Amino acid sequence: MGLSAIGSRARRRAAVAAAATGLLLLAAGGAGAPAAGAAAAHVDATAAWTVYHGNPVGTGVDPSGVTFSPPNAAWTSPVLDGQLYGEPLEATGRVFVATENDTVYALAANTGAILWKAHVGTPVPSGDLPCGDIGPTVGITGTPVIDTSRGEIFAVADELSGGTPAHVLVGLNLYTGSSMLAQGVDPPGQSTKAILQRTGLNLSNGNVVFGYGGNDGDCPTYSGWVVSAPERGGTPGYYQAVPIGNDGAVWMGGAAPEVDAAGNIWVTTGNGSSSAPYDFSDSVLELSPGLSRTQYFAPTTWSYDNAHDLDLGSSSPALLSNGTVLQVGKSSTAYLLNQSNLGGIYPAPQISACASDSDGGDAIAGTVVYVPCGSGVQAIQTSPLSTQWQTSSGAHGPPITAGGLVWSIGGSSLYGLNPVNGTTVQQVSVGGEANHFPTPSVGDGLLLAPSTDQVYAYSGSAGLPGPPSPPPLVPPNSSYWLVASDGGIFTFGNAVFFGSAGSIPLNKPVVGMAPTASKRGYWLVASDGGIFTYGDAGFFGSQGGKPLNAPIVGMTATPDGGGYWLVASDGGIFSFGDAKFYGSMGGKPLNRPIVGMASGANGLGYWLVASDGGIFSFGDAAFHGSMGGTPLNKPVVGMASTSDGLGYSMVASDGGIFDFGDAGFYGSAGSIPLVRPAVGMAATPDGRGYWIAASDGGIFNYGDANFYGSEGGVVLNKPVVGVATAG
Repeated sequence: MGLSAIGSRARRRAAVAAAATGLLLLAAGGAGAPAAGAAAAHVDATAAWTVYHGNPVGTGVDPSGVTFSPPNAAWTSPVLDGQLYGEPLEATGRVFVATENDTVYALAANTGAILWKAHVGTPVPSGDLPCGDIGPTVGITGTPVIDTSRGEIFAVADELSGGTPAHVLVGLNLYTGSSMLAQGVDPPGQSTKAILQRTGLNLSNGNVVFGYGGNDGDCPTYSGWVVSAPERGGTPGYYQAVPIGNDGAVWMGGAAPEVDAAGNIWVTTGNGSSSAPYDFSDSVLELSPGLSRTQYFAPTTWSYDNAHDLDLGSSSPALLSNGTVLQVGKSSTAYLLNQSNLGGIYPAPQISACASDSDGGDAIAGTVVYVPCGSGVQAIQTSPLSTQWQTSSGAHGPPITAGGLVWSIGGSSLYGLNPVNGTTVQQVSVGGEANHFPTPSVGDGLLLAPSTDQVYAYSGSAGLPGPPSPPPLVPPNSSYWLVASDGGIFTFGNAVFFGSAGSIPLNKPVVGMAPTASKRGYWLVASDGGIFTYGDAGFFGSQGGKPLNAPIVGMTATPDGGGYWLVASDGGIFSFGDAKFYGSMGGKPLNRPIVGMASGANGLGYWLVASDGGIFSFGDAAFHGSMGGTPLNKPVVGMASTSDGLGYSMVASDGGIFDFGDAGFYGSAGSIPLVRPAVGMAATPDGRGYWIAASDGGIFNYGDANFYGSEGGVVLNKPVVGVATAG
């Protein structure tokens, strides 16, 4: 877990069928190609495009059936705040792009208007890097990826942090742009100035996967890497392609690592500096979901390729449905491989192809692969292996297929090519390109193309899409935060992430949190009394750096959010802001240590609870009973008061609940085995239910408290120590 963790679960947008239309399917005249003239049953204009080249294996195929003959100009976005290097994505009626200024945009698919933008960091000035060809700043270069089931878009931002570049995986809410994740993802031992996150992002088994290569010029020293970072936050996994200093970039012309049905990850590596022994540079690699290398292919010419900058890894592997792989790099050679047995170093079946570099992702139709060659898109038939055509149109960018045509960008034009012979059928202007390898996309019935700093949208047979989908409804009493001892924050339901201490060194662990009255912010407290404020939570003072007789164990805020109390394990109370001091147990003998506190309804009093269930009341907080002197199976770990202040509940580490006053009993976990102990509880706003949180992030809900997710079963950097209601 880094700067944050996860929340906002979203339902997938319902697909709406548009009017039926004929679809010219791709035909290249070879075995395995669909027959020309076949008709689609319907046009599904709401098909989303959530990852580079449309799906986890990067086939570049639009399945919607929408045709663009001709493509009708729909809209052009406003000028954005930086250059675009990634492919536009679409989901929920929104088009998403990210800039080299570290800004992610959501545009309305029906108008192109900016719905939200999130500036996630300070981009790195290109002059701060030892080499490279992106300028004036380097920010978000790789195409983001969308998880519609979570309502979240992920991107890797190159940020200037303390004067040094740092790569951060960010997760943003699709509907609002609010931050849901910010996780450091720099590989261990690697100079952060020497690497560029160039590949697109993909998803594999709940993880975001992507690659690193070097900046243009390959300086000073680096290794290619593949990273797998949990979507929920947590320690990333790393695969190091070659020893640092041997290059072996995982960049693939901006294509994303491909993920097959088993969750295995397919990448290629670029040329390395090694001539012997073989070091897995200049290769096609299959990695397990856990990033173990399972098999590889390298041409017998790998050493020559390394010496002459002939990257095999300038493009992504084309994974065909018949179990073969086609790989074309910079050596003007196309290799045909077996997915189940890549073969290691051997003379694979091959033909001459491209007559130039191949950069980026391919498009696949049956057994035909449309390859992005610098000298023009080329169609390669894989059964048997042969070239079919190479376009002279000027189209050379990574192609996709949609509406019976092959679409590719070249210069300032987007071309629609005949799949049979490569001739130009459609051509529209899309402005200049900063990216050397721009690629179009299709979503919500629109054909989308990036320019240097704008998005061009064209409608087809489905017409313009409707307005963006509204955010999914979250039931009442379904929003809460969890906090871990390293200060990491996990959000659920409508709970908003406002920041965390998960990425900064702490003098002492975090032990609790309290929300503001508006639920638009929160405080964290550490055992030394240090206070961390986020959102609209004001800083009113702390005990950080001051001597304490006993560690702080909890906090609670005043009802108006204008102050807070801290409580120590000896019952000492520290008040700040408009929180008044009404007494404490500091200096008095206790049978057991204090473990938590709660405020009265009007902020004119508070309760303390000890681990034996003893209750100590101060101010107008009335005593309604306790478990002090009663044998307990497990110690009490926390408490929560009712909304009217006329009662309270306490929770034991085994999940047992004890209620007093007008606090209702709605159930407990006291009779079920827990994987990890309970650490705290939070009541719903109306007091008719509560959540219990365990140290592994597990959530148990009772009464009108709804379950909207947990961290149970997820590997955490540090244990959860508290829970707070967000509404």
